Amino acid sequence: MTQSSSSMAISARGLAKRFGAVQAVSHIDLDLAPGQALGLLGPNGAGKSTTLSMLMGLRTPDTGEALIFGHAAGSAQARAMTGATPQAAGFPEQLSPREILTYTAARYGTEPKYDALIEQFGLQDIIDRRAAGFSGGEMRRVALALAFVGQPKLVFLDEPTTGLDSDAQEGFRAVARAYVQDGGSLVLTSHHWDEIEAICDGIALIDKGETVLSGRIDDIRARATVNRMSFSLAPDAVPPEWMQARHDGQRWHVETTDSDAALRRFVDEGLPFADLTLQPLELKDLITRIRQEEMTQ
Repeated sequence: MTQSSSSMAISARGLAKRFGAVQAVSHIDLDLAPGQALGLLGPNGAGKSTTLSMLMGLRTPDTGEALIFGHAAGSAQARAMTGATPQAAGFPEQLSPREILTYTAARYGTEPKYDALIEQFGLQDIIDRRAAGFSGGEMRRVALALAFVGQPKLVFLDEPTTGLDSDAQEGFRAVARAYVQDGGSLVLTSHHWDEIEAICDGIALIDKGETVLSGRIDDIRARATVNRMSFSLAPDAVPPEWMQARHDGQRWHVETTDSDAALRRFVDEGLPFADLTLQPLELKDLITRIRQEEMTQ
């Protein structure tokens, strides 16, 4: 049974947008239910930024419709239920993060939960400092807090961890996961594929303005169970051609759908391997493989 558009965090159909002679987006369908996180992926110029701007109501589609909990994207009702962190954020230099959070929360008609926001986004040392002179990482932490200060039901996060150190990145991932587990909905664009897998349960891959692959990450992984075998060889040894192994300078790598059979053949042919490891294919490589198989069918 499908959910009605009014109960869906996002229900978008046939989104299209042209800029002069450039068809940035030609046909996008997206659905996102409460308590789900969607990774919006695509190469540069694929149309994902334009898609995101239409979902947020910052651009009006030429054709198609995007609804946020049943309300038109960009409407007052939709804005009241959403938060966002754009790729670039700037704040008045004379204001402190506490003042910025207070003002933003007032726009939502809520009281800021300062203690939680300070803890979640590492604002302890900067909460009452003027924004003048903030580093890129400090600006980014404030921008992330702003996305959640209004207690929204849906947040849009565009490259949210740009400029953050590894500890701050992991802290953000924990916050995002907890938000979704508590019933919030989230749309994330990121060049960090491990971030997508850590937070999102589904993805939508956009290419040339169209959705070319979408679904739950677990279901996509089930479509092509591929493992990567990595091993070392002596400097003068070379794997046989049937392996189609790649060499990265120190180790050899083989992709296989039957690692047990591959390992038996390694042993039968007397390949002098060492330090063998076996790992599932990374999501980025798995998607590339699926797309290549689809285009050759």
